[in-house]
Amino acid sequence: MGSPLGPLMANVFMCHLEEKLTRGGLMPQLYKRYVDDTLARMPSVDAAAEFLSTLNGLHPSLTFTMELPVDNKIPFIGIEIVKNGTKLETQVYRKPTNTGLLLHFQSHTDKRYKDSLLQTMIHRAYSLSSTTEAFNAECAKLRSVFSRLDYPMSVIDSAIKKFLFLNSSADKAERNNDDSSTVRISLPFKDQVAANAVRKQLRDLSHKIGPTLQPVFVSKKLGQDLRPKEIKPSIVNKQCVVYQFSCDLCDADYVGYTARHLHQRIAEHKNSAIGRHFLEAHGNNNLLRESQFTHSKSKRSCQSKFDCLVFEMLFIKKLKPNLNIQTDSIRAKLFV
Repeated sequence: MGSPLGPLMANVFMCHLEEKLTRGGLMPQLYKRYVDDTLARMPSVDAAAEFLSTLNGLHPSLTFTMELPVDNKIPFIGIEIVKNGTKLETQVYRKPTNTGLLLHFQSHTDKRYKDSLLQTMIHRAYSLSSTTEAFNAECAKLRSVFSRLDYPMSVIDSAIKKFLFLNSSADKAERNNDDSSTVRISLPFKDQVAANAVRKQLRDLSHKIGPTLQPVFVSKKLGQDLRPKEIKPSIVNKQCVVYQFSCDLCDADYVGYTARHLHQRIAEHKNSAIGRHFLEAHGNNNLLRESQFTHSKSKRSCQSKFDCLVFEMLFIKKLKPNLNIQTDSIRAKLFV
């Protein structure tokens, strides 16, 4: 059993190489890729051959091959693109080796799986056919394929008619529906059972309140798990504290307090006595760094501004920092 990370890593590898081609201006105007299957529009066969050589030259492990249109038709992952004059049309594509081997009607399998297979193939035909003629032609092929698998023709025709009826009803409802009355609700996708239950509940609620409630399910992206998270120093997240500054170029020091996050107060110190010290004593106030500020058990975390002022005053009197002007913080900052 192969690793599920194989296609993911291959896609990441190709995305990296495609970014290089984009930066170098080498990407064609139309370039679509699914894992290792690529569709590109080229002005000529020579240009296609040159781009193929460029792709294979990106890495020694790459070996792409090229397939050109035949009779203005080219297949791409189950779909055939047909050039009709100046327009492009699409239809279902089957490889020449396709045998039409699907779930037999007489197999010992629950009937709901057989019905679901039939509905899936009809939906696929509708989604990949850009014209009504192509869809009708594919339905004729499905009748032939499923009849060989002993599916009753009445079951096949009934499934096709039901699909067309539901699809036409959905199109009509979408045309008649005022988009301004639709409320879309973004919800995390858990599993299909839960999604179906949520749809039913919102549909019932819509009938009661008037506006159409439409769920939009979003899945968790791989990037959310792989996104690097910056580990900030603990001092950055400290707030409502008394702190001490010590210059690492001389013996200057300072004691202060802040009720906000400490990193905000540190940024403001470029224009305070500390900033003036760096400018006058060392010629550059950009030498101020967070590592010069300390907050340890010897300094206090406070519950209020009054607590901060009391402990700041006590530490100023105890440490006698030479950059502090006032010695009585409470009188200077609270009562004045």
